[in-house]
Amino acid sequence: MQPPKLLGTSIRIFLADGGADGVWVVEKSNWTGKALMAPRTRYRDLRTRPDLDGPGVYLLVGPTESGLPSSRVYVGETDDLPGRLDSHNRGKDFWNRVIVFTSKDANLNKAHIRYLEARLIGLATVVKRAELDNGNVGSLPPLSEPDTAEAEAFLAEMLLIYPVLGVQVFQKADEQPSSSIRLHLNGKDTK
Repeated sequence: MQPPKLLGTSIRIFLADGGADGVWVVEKSNWTGKALMAPRTRYRDLRTRPDLDGPGVYLLVGPTESGLPSSRVYVGETDDLPGRLDSHNRGKDFWNRVIVFTSKDANLNKAHIRYLEARLIGLATVVKRAELDNGNVGSLPPLSEPDTAEAEAFLAEMLLIYPVLGVQVFQKADEQPSSSIRLHLNGKDTK
């Protein structure tokens, strides 16, 4: 018997303010999570959304001073997204975009988000595609086997959505999403 064929999935991006330069609400089919993304210039619009009520994992993204690597990121988790993001808005200057992941059904708890934060920091540390602004590298909190499986499943969906939002800092270069279309360049002394 053949294993089930992998099917496509849908990722829906809703431009809450009617334009690409505002708050994005991102949902994926058959998933209870939700992502919100906004440029820092529209932080106030993001801040007032009821989606931020509850725990979540967030990523602050901005440029590095040297340009190598090109991105600087801060990975965080909190039970109080508006309060914690307000603190970063006042105290961290580097970022120009924020991405928040939360749950639509209040399924994420403090242990889950601490686990997700630690896993994202670990991935970013290993991959080295961004300058990590976190001062401490969190350790994985102890979770039961079912909770670990749920957190890993949530993480897999996050890692599918991040590249759609233009964030490549958690994937090794050879693990980039592939396409069936390949571009080839052939020229004098070049292939």
